[in-house]
Amino acid sequence: MSLTRAIASNTAVQVAGKFVGNVLGVLTMAVITRSLGAAGFGAFTTAISFLQLFGILVDFGLTLTMTSLLSAPGADQDRIASNVFTLRLVSALAFFGLAPVLALAFPYSPDVRTAIAVGALSFFAMACSGVLTGIFQKNLATGMAALADVLGRTVLFIGALYAWYTNAGLLTFIWALVLGNALQFAVAFASARRLARIRLAFDFGTWKRIISESWPIGVSIAFNLIYLKGDVIILSLSRPQAEVGLYGAAYKVLDVVTVVPMIFMGLVLPLLTAAWLAGNREEFARKTRRSFDAMTVLALPLAFGAWPVARDLMVFVSGEEFAGSGIYLAILMLAGAAVFWGGLFGHAVVALGIQRKMIWAYAADAAISLALYAWAVPKYGGLGAAWVTVFAETFILLVNAIAVLAIAKVRLPWRTFAAALAASALMAAAVNAAESQHVLLRVLLGMIVYTFLLAVFGVLNKELLSSLRRTAAAPSTTAV
Repeated sequence: MSLTRAIASNTAVQVAGKFVGNVLGVLTMAVITRSLGAAGFGAFTTAISFLQLFGILVDFGLTLTMTSLLSAPGADQDRIASNVFTLRLVSALAFFGLAPVLALAFPYSPDVRTAIAVGALSFFAMACSGVLTGIFQKNLATGMAALADVLGRTVLFIGALYAWYTNAGLLTFIWALVLGNALQFAVAFASARRLARIRLAFDFGTWKRIISESWPIGVSIAFNLIYLKGDVIILSLSRPQAEVGLYGAAYKVLDVVTVVPMIFMGLVLPLLTAAWLAGNREEFARKTRRSFDAMTVLALPLAFGAWPVARDLMVFVSGEEFAGSGIYLAILMLAGAAVFWGGLFGHAVVALGIQRKMIWAYAADAAISLALYAWAVPKYGGLGAAWVTVFAETFILLVNAIAVLAIAKVRLPWRTFAAALAASALMAAAVNAAESQHVLLRVLLGMIVYTFLLAVFGVLNKELLSSLRRTAAAPSTTAV
């Protein structure tokens, strides 16, 4: 098979897998929220968010580091992949083994503590499968990851349906998550071993190199987790679980959306790294500008379009009990837009090799955001948490953007931004005017109007469409 046909075939599989996976993810969330209700979903959200704190620590920058190391000319794929995977395995065992013990120090109910203990198995499997991403990206085999994702989501959805049908409660949903992520890891690992000879490897010289590359990213991520998950943790300690459930439902929608820029930039990172290491500043700038345009076209309609449909969308997905999630979703989508651009400049920081210099920014963001969460969440609940999240994502976006643009001497193209801004505002007005229609028809109307306006403004050029196709082709990870 020719390279062109291989790329086309791989892309088609990824697009199909991503579509099916996202549909299954939304359906699974609908089942869980409708079955558990706001308070029950609050307990589910508390357990998952607690484990996500440890999941971010387990990552410690290893996923990005593997992608970066494998992108270097002459990289020994088998040795790098084996040692990074072993590091991830060891760190996952340590942190997720610790999570249930530390949960005993929090004033959570026995059900939540049990959910954390069982859910740790799910996050262990997810951490081990996630680190394999770099192998699939390097070998143009991300369709394998997409297949693993779909299979894992299918098992999770079936398990959730069973729990709903039998009225089994919180813990059965957690076990469904364990089974889904375990299957995803098994399929991903078997697929990755067809591309690289992955084995347990304790080459401490290589470990030292990997850790020296990853620790600045890991420390930044550790600070990052404070403002990413501090809201739900503080909310769970100071407000009723029903409010945690409403906020958590909106945050799940945000999580689905914000995986897109992370996956997109995961594909772009090797290209940015290669261009910078080769001293090709013009190519680095060109790819940064193209990525900025792609992020802009995707981010702005989310920020504007969420406001007229957020309440009805949450009711459609999770039921009337979750109507109060709408305002949280509308605000959080502003943070989501910042994540799109933040993903670009955060990955560019890695490509430039200035992770160590930017640790202060993540530390400052964490300190300020934590103080704001501690003040705003007990007083204003979910609204306070949502607006502080917007601040946190915007702060780190601006700091990273200033650093990257100054060092790389890149000038951003603002024409696409202006066109997307105008198109998004007009689209939101059109959707709002059709408020009597079903929410899905309004979402479809918004997509049509926005695409039409971009075409009218002349920004849907070949390069932008190519970038967007790369986004559509990217695999995702099993999540609710």
